Amino acid sequence: MAKCVRLTLAKALAKANLRRAETGEKAITMNSLAVAAGVAATTITRLARHDDKAASALSLDLAGKIVTVLDCGIEDLLEVVEQ
Repeated sequence: MAKCVRLTLAKALAKANLRRAETGEKAITMNSLAVAAGVAATTITRLARHDDKAASALSLDLAGKIVTVLDCGIEDLLEVVEQ
């Protein structure tokens, strides 16, 4: 079977917020993530909802900004799955 890469932004955001809650930090919303990454909130919403068009247009620059804001690794944002 072929493998493909799937974006898991919602899971990465939840994981980051769990870590933040454990340290007493305020949760990161999709809107605050968008502001910090310098993109429109609709872009983050589309990425979080598995919009294939938005996910296929994800640049490495934006992926880098997202993982920096969420303080996670790229493996938390992307996963390889069987198609």
